[in-house]
Amino acid sequence: METAIRWSPSSTTSAQRFLIADVVGRTFTHCRIVNHSGRDVQYEILSTHRKVPAFRAFDWSAHDEAIIAVGQWSGEATVLRIDDGSQALSLPIKHQRLCNAVAFSKTGLLATGLERVRNDFCLNVWDIKQRISTAPSQSPRTGKQLVEPVRKLASSEAITSIKFFGGQPDNLIAGVKGTCVRIYDLRESMGNPSMQFQTACVHNIAIDPLDENYFASAGPLKDTTIHIWDRRSGTRSTVASPGAGAGSNVQHGPILELKNVIESSNTAAQASIWSLRFCKGQPGCLGVLASTGQYQVFETKREHTPEALPKARNGTEQVDISIHPQPIFTDRIHHVEKSIYGNQPSYDETKRIVSFDFTNLAGSRGRPCAIVLRGDQSIEIDELRGPPSALATSPRGEFLFGNINDDIGNGSSNIEREILNCLVHVVKPRMEGTIAESLKATRTQMAENKANKQHGIAPENESVKRSQISSDEAHEDLYQITSFKSKLSIEDALVFSTVLRRRCAEGYLFDCRKNIEIVADDTWLQDMWTWISRARADAEDDGMVTDSLDMSYVGVFGIWNNDLGPNTTARSLSRNVSKDDMSNAVESLCKRLQLPEFGACETAFPMHRQLCLHTCGLGLPYQQLEDTVKDLVSKGQNTRAAALAIIHDNSKLAFQALRNGKATAAHRELSLALAGYVKGTTNDNWDETIQELVKDLDDPYARAILALVSYGDWHDVLAETSLPLKDRLGIALMYLPDAELTHFITTTTASAISRGSIEGIVLTGLTEKALPLYEAYIHKFADIQTAVLALSFTYPRYYSTPSSALFTLWRETYRGSLNTHRMFTHRVHFDIQSTKVSTPLHSQKPTLPPDPRQITLRCDFCDQSLDRNPSHSTPPQPTTTTPIPSSTHSGSIFSDAKSGTVCPKCARHMPRCAICMLWVGKPDPHTRGGAATAAAKKSDPMAAFVSVCQRCWHVFHGDCAENWFLGREGCAVPDCECRCARLDG
Repeated sequence: METAIRWSPSSTTSAQRFLIADVVGRTFTHCRIVNHSGRDVQYEILSTHRKVPAFRAFDWSAHDEAIIAVGQWSGEATVLRIDDGSQALSLPIKHQRLCNAVAFSKTGLLATGLERVRNDFCLNVWDIKQRISTAPSQSPRTGKQLVEPVRKLASSEAITSIKFFGGQPDNLIAGVKGTCVRIYDLRESMGNPSMQFQTACVHNIAIDPLDENYFASAGPLKDTTIHIWDRRSGTRSTVASPGAGAGSNVQHGPILELKNVIESSNTAAQASIWSLRFCKGQPGCLGVLASTGQYQVFETKREHTPEALPKARNGTEQVDISIHPQPIFTDRIHHVEKSIYGNQPSYDETKRIVSFDFTNLAGSRGRPCAIVLRGDQSIEIDELRGPPSALATSPRGEFLFGNINDDIGNGSSNIEREILNCLVHVVKPRMEGTIAESLKATRTQMAENKANKQHGIAPENESVKRSQISSDEAHEDLYQITSFKSKLSIEDALVFSTVLRRRCAEGYLFDCRKNIEIVADDTWLQDMWTWISRARADAEDDGMVTDSLDMSYVGVFGIWNNDLGPNTTARSLSRNVSKDDMSNAVESLCKRLQLPEFGACETAFPMHRQLCLHTCGLGLPYQQLEDTVKDLVSKGQNTRAAALAIIHDNSKLAFQALRNGKATAAHRELSLALAGYVKGTTNDNWDETIQELVKDLDDPYARAILALVSYGDWHDVLAETSLPLKDRLGIALMYLPDAELTHFITTTTASAISRGSIEGIVLTGLTEKALPLYEAYIHKFADIQTAVLALSFTYPRYYSTPSSALFTLWRETYRGSLNTHRMFTHRVHFDIQSTKVSTPLHSQKPTLPPDPRQITLRCDFCDQSLDRNPSHSTPPQPTTTTPIPSSTHSGSIFSDAKSGTVCPKCARHMPRCAICMLWVGKPDPHTRGGAATAAAKKSDPMAAFVSVCQRCWHVFHGDCAENWFLGREGCAVPDCECRCARLDG
């Protein structure tokens, strides 16, 4: 260390002083701060001492700010006065060696630590106040002052570091090189250490001034370990145990060990710890400076555990915590300054921190401050940051964090909201438009950020990168925020956390066409719902049921391998299922669906291929194929239309698709390449041209067409993984031999299940084989909503007991999520509709039992349900306050004009509305006078319905509650503190 800085412990707010020690220039500069704003410091020089002998250690006296002691290379210690530049006292030694440390006590004692020499003491203590006041004798040989130390300690042991205790100035800590840390009590005459701690961390000893039971020490050169000790955990040394082998009198280890406190780097491997300093204003706050300029502050806290305290005897004695050791832990680490390495582009040696010291004054935010000295001799004051703001997220996707703002706005009548806005800042996700529009806008911003960040990348490299992304990987990237390596605003990032709630609010349930519109941002989910819509349409009116089997929602894997899963009895209408039954069912379905004959390749199972192609949405008749191609061309999807025509072996339609509509120049070039392939005119120049086209295209359908045009082999098209799975599966079904097709279907199904690829639904169908696929999908995308909705079409009709248990867990989790979002109405709609879709084709009874009644309105008088159905009534509870009338009305239809406004069991009125004070209830239109009342309120049928607050249980009319809470949040009942409007989900 070439320079150092020390803060005066006697500094005040009006007089802030510090000392700069220049080891190379051999000067001391005493300064006073004039002004500082933020980190910048303006100071004036009070005095400078330039006649300083070469030194390698120094200390600034705490009892007299004008006195400095330096330890020289020869081992001598010299006491200087910086106010007048004089040399007050020289302390020679018997044998010359390095002086490693010097330290002042508050009572005027000075200790020096020396290198080891045989048969001589290495720790000497002088009384400086006494020596300065008296005239010492001089040596007749050298003429120097002869000053004898008051204590001589540590014979033949190198001392590396020394510190006096502030509260006990007669006690000091000394680090013995490579051996231990010792505590000496200078009042004892024996000269033996009072305590001893075995460790190799004996350098840069620092004592916590606010709790001197704790002190820290650092490791030697290239060792970045720090030990923190509690001197109460040590035991007193005896005469027979002054050394390292003290047996049970030596502490076994530190109470806290900090390893590798310096950042790991090739340069940092040679780094060491330069300085340890405890904060003067906060206990347990330790600052660490490394030779690389890295500056950190460790905040430690005590562990107040019952196990750490000794038990009182007989429960009568009170335990004094101050005399017993307490373990500590690292509460927080402040990374104030990072390391500066020579291989960094912005490396500047002059900006490296070379020294620091904590001040005794707090900063503007009330946090501890440290004065910092950099390599260019610039001085700064750094205030530690306070604890981070509290963070929280709400089920609605909002992000809340502490807002440090002392300015409270005026003009607001709501004091509670005014204070809350000053303390808490709420960030809401972008809610413009539908969830699909919000996601598209966010992803567009992410793509723009990525393009700006990757500006300058060669186009061919980018094309190669895009060609390596499969369709499944592209779907993963759609939901990976960090994959774009771009920073998003919090509002944009929070959009992803609102997907479940906003999709549900937009009607994401069992209407496949509506679901396709809701997930317009995700073409993979659109393809899944398109497949489910087609499978549902086929299953209507027993469309997929034969004489013996129910083939509804079965995927390609089950059809091709004659595999309906473990629960075949659920699909069998008469007896156990055999492979012959499957083959017969497939043949019967092909005839019923009037599927075109298969003739693309030789196969032993043409009917299976026909039904599999139909399941994929392929194998279309010519007229339907032509209409589909024209529709895709009108939507601008020319390459997809051409690929569909090529899969059906119709190159003419493919050529027209690439030339018609909004065809671009690239589409026309692709059509020429396709025409050349059909005519068979290829050569070397042809191959080079095709390869150039491949580099410029990232459309998967265009790349698939070029793969076929280049090599004329369908295997190359199947290797184009950027093509959607259903299209690659259609190609395999059309052109691969039976054995290869079986291998392709089996391996592709296993891969889709393991990767959680939603495209694999065309292979697994909505059978039990889809459960592990959706399980991996949930783990990857956290989209339990889509999995539950899709599988509800076949649950629990076609599932065995273990599979039903797994899906039941998902279903209840999704229902719980809706309740958490306070979407109770949407959850009820899900319960009702999922029960309906679970109804078997040949039964009117749903296989999924409806949920039991959750909320029942009861009469205040008889405590029975207000439901007019007698089967829902419950025995009345006994009451002692109000007698129950003997005549009760138990019919389902009343002749009384008040039917619907009175209790059907005891004929008492329903409660009054808390706003208009009229009776609540809706008159029955089947009774006399009820039809006229109902017709009067036909414009709003919910106006007279009962509205009950779920927190305070006050009752309102529907229209009264709507008008009251239009501009209010509080309940209408006086003295009720409930915020009823906030409960509206």
